[in-house]
Amino acid sequence: MRHFSGVSRRGFTLFELLLVLALIGLFSTVFVLNINSLMKDGEMDTLEREYWRAVEAARTNAVFKQQAHYLEWDPKGNRFLVVSGGAALAFPVEIESPVELDIEVRFEEVAPENSYVLIAGQLVQTREIAKAGFFPDGTCSPFEVSMKIGDFETRFQMDPWTGVQLVNPNENEAGI
Repeated sequence: MRHFSGVSRRGFTLFELLLVLALIGLFSTVFVLNINSLMKDGEMDTLEREYWRAVEAARTNAVFKQQAHYLEWDPKGNRFLVVSGGAALAFPVEIESPVELDIEVRFEEVAPENSYVLIAGQLVQTREIAKAGFFPDGTCSPFEVSMKIGDFETRFQMDPWTGVQLVNPNENEAGI
């Protein structure tokens, strides 16, 4: 014969169920936000990688062929183009995404340091240009490029003498 001591427990209390549901909701939210961020970082990495491949091709071809080459963005084809004369090399940005991505790439001409250009009655340091030039002596036109996918944006300025990214001393927090 068995004696029961008052209360028999065969399930979970309402508090325990609510606590588990809250923890599942919290973990799934953190997971979804991190996955979305990682996917956007990967998409931006792909865009930047193709940009640098196109810059390298434009500069190398300009030097070896002794002819100016121009780098431009083709928004309809989502690709960078290196154009010289009638020929063009394409560097497509292939991003696998379940949704249509809005990719924006802009080139801007940069005025020399501490100087401005008068455009439409306003003094500005940059103005949008359709393409950036790379020349046979290894230099390029002074320009800045901004790349944007959705809410993620990156921007950097190119050194006209070396054709590499300029480092902004204000961004270097380590002081190195």
